[in-house]
Amino acid sequence: MRTTGRNLYILLFVAILVVVCGCRREALFKKNMPRTQFEAYNTMRYGPQITKQSDPFGLPEPALRARLGQKE
Repeated sequence: MRTTGRNLYILLFVAILVVVCGCRREALFKKNMPRTQFEAYNTMRYGPQITKQSDPFGLPEPALRARLGQKE
């Protein structure tokens, strides 16, 4: 009986340790940093990409035509 109580305390300690130290919600890359050298090149050459635009009702949507269209 004594070992089950000890195991329970160890399990509780490990669970608290995982919750406190384990998961962090941080991005790998910051949003303002380019992800690849190709994205950095395109930003220098063509300017920043438009990622969102408003639809006719004023709701934001992805700007696929602007992003996937022909570059100058």
